Amino acid sequence: MRYEFEAVPLVRPAPHIAAAVAAWAASAPVCALVRSFAATPADRRLAEDLSLGRGDLAERLARLDRFSDIWDARRGLERNQATVLGLAPAQRRLAHAAAEALGMRDAARPRFHSYDHLLVLGGSVRGCLARTAYAAHLAQSGQVGVGRVTALGGHRPFVGDEHRSATAAGVPQLSDEYAALTHGTSTAFGLTDPHTEDGDATPSADRWAIRRYRTADSLPVDVVAAVSGAPAERRANTADTFAFFVDRLAEPRPGTRLLLVTSPINVPAQHASAVGVLGRPFGAVVDTVGTPPEFVPPALARRFGATEYLMEIRSTIRSLRRLLLADQSPRRAPRGAGQQ
Repeated sequence: MRYEFEAVPLVRPAPHIAAAVAAWAASAPVCALVRSFAATPADRRLAEDLSLGRGDLAERLARLDRFSDIWDARRGLERNQATVLGLAPAQRRLAHAAAEALGMRDAARPRFHSYDHLLVLGGSVRGCLARTAYAAHLAQSGQVGVGRVTALGGHRPFVGDEHRSATAAGVPQLSDEYAALTHGTSTAFGLTDPHTEDGDATPSADRWAIRRYRTADSLPVDVVAAVSGAPAERRANTADTFAFFVDRLAEPRPGTRLLLVTSPINVPAQHASAVGVLGRPFGAVVDTVGTPPEFVPPALARRFGATEYLMEIRSTIRSLRRLLLADQSPRRAPRGAGQQ
């Protein structure tokens, strides 16, 4: 069976976030996935309720979140340590088609010609090298004008096959995300030594670090290791890096344009997180693009399978659920509001 779905838009900061989240959850690829993996009458009711928009939206998202546990191949580990899900051929084809429709296989172009901030999101050694290369290309080729570049990551030691990946990419000296993000940023933007360093570069979830640079044409470039929001339990996640950006570097204002660079597979989940932390509270404009494959080091090129796509669809569900909960809470007042 061949699956074809219409493209599902990303959820953007808007007065009607709940409606956009509801539309995503009711989209044909999401409902098709639930129907394909449904194992109980309750699962089949969930697919019907999502499709019809029946019942309370927050409850539907909570049920969808619980259902998506069957796609959690990580079980608390890093993505590159996940097991491979046992899927039928039709489920694998469906996962790829759904990923295509949900914007996880396409390197979309930026909407605007200029942005106040270009945010490069850290991750695996592959991501740290490819995303920084693409960000530098966008800024240096004139495709977009940017006021400032910030590479956002955390203190996370490499695990699994990342040491082999670093060696294959010709950078065997790298052993953690912050070092890889610093190397990728410095190489891509032609940076030398930072003009200031703050925090602690020692890998630890309860520590933060900022290296500040300027390019030859005076573009400010920061490389950040954000502190974890729960350092005793986990490393810093994407939302933690966004919160650190707001608290330590630059609080957005209404109309501030933010361009995020990540990998295509991560676009929907990380975009939803950015809307919740950076867009909605401040009235900022958030765009998220994936890195084209030509910017991935050849030694690290790979094709994602159905398991990876299902894991990231699960991540998107969880990000949208957090966004919906945040949308139902009071908005944060901009810094300085009410002061004379």
